[in-house]
Amino acid sequence: GNRVMLKRSEAAPASAKALKALLQRVYPDDLVSVVLGEVEVGQAFARLPFDHLLFTGATSVGRQVMQAAAHNLTPVTLELGGKSPAIVSASVPLATAAERIAFGKALNAGQTCVAPDYVLVPQERLNEFAHEYGKAMRRLYPRIAANPDYSAIINARQLQRLQHLLDDARGKGAQVLDLYAHEPRQGRRLPPHLLTHTDDSMQVMQDEIFGPLLPLVPYRKLDDALAYVNQRPRPLALYYFGYDRDEQQHVLQHSHSGGVCLNDTLVHVAQHDLPFGGIGPSGMGHYHGREGFLTFSKAKAVLAKQRFNAAKLIYPPYGKALQRLVYKLFIR
Repeated sequence: GNRVMLKRSEAAPASAKALKALLQRVYPDDLVSVVLGEVEVGQAFARLPFDHLLFTGATSVGRQVMQAAAHNLTPVTLELGGKSPAIVSASVPLATAAERIAFGKALNAGQTCVAPDYVLVPQERLNEFAHEYGKAMRRLYPRIAANPDYSAIINARQLQRLQHLLDDARGKGAQVLDLYAHEPRQGRRLPPHLLTHTDDSMQVMQDEIFGPLLPLVPYRKLDDALAYVNQRPRPLALYYFGYDRDEQQHVLQHSHSGGVCLNDTLVHVAQHDLPFGGIGPSGMGHYHGREGFLTFSKAKAVLAKQRFNAAKLIYPPYGKALQRLVYKLFIR
């Protein structure tokens, strides 16, 4: 098997220390090693001459990791992110779609690489979807403050970034709905928000959100929704909600994404026999399942020859009788 070195995110030092202590109980450091440290340690880590390097994180950092790995010609697998869309069909029950999207958006307060980033909804169903989404969210999380089921934003800098996205969108004309406006804020627990009347000038529609903010984008026809997705960088995940098989195939055949969930969010990542990875700005390569085994393996070609050497028949000097026969029989 492979020896492994892990560099965890500097934003979560406590979990990195816990993982290091846990693995040290089982593996010696020369087999599995957890490296701790800040950004500069991660930069030095990416410059090491590994046989293979897997990075999970932002697209901007992925470019830096790939550039650092190129110095040693280290092959990389990049699991990045981007703005993963959800498309709600014209016929799917909205309560079902809203609940499953709410689950995917609120898990870890939206701080997952495959969280639905925005939702494309038929224009005539947008208000009803917003209503059902609010109901579903409040059913899953009756309260935000002091709720152990609802995660906090990882640090103050990320909370400030998300608040800036809200302020920027509101200042440019978006309607922002705090689904828990009646509750007092508690620490870094940012409540789920819905945003409507957004446009591409708003930062929330440009950057990966990575938090519990959900823009709703209306569309008229399914092809309009697909065109909207295809005009943007290819996402890590795409979610389609609708039971019509022909429409499902139409979405699959007319979109590009790292992976797809039909009528759910996130759970394709948990299917360990499915390859997981991005495409274009959302990443390259795969892991999980057979594809993951191949990613972290090197296929070594071996040819063994015994005493008889058939290849001697094609050795020079050329023009011998046997070679003339081969030409006569096989070369026209």
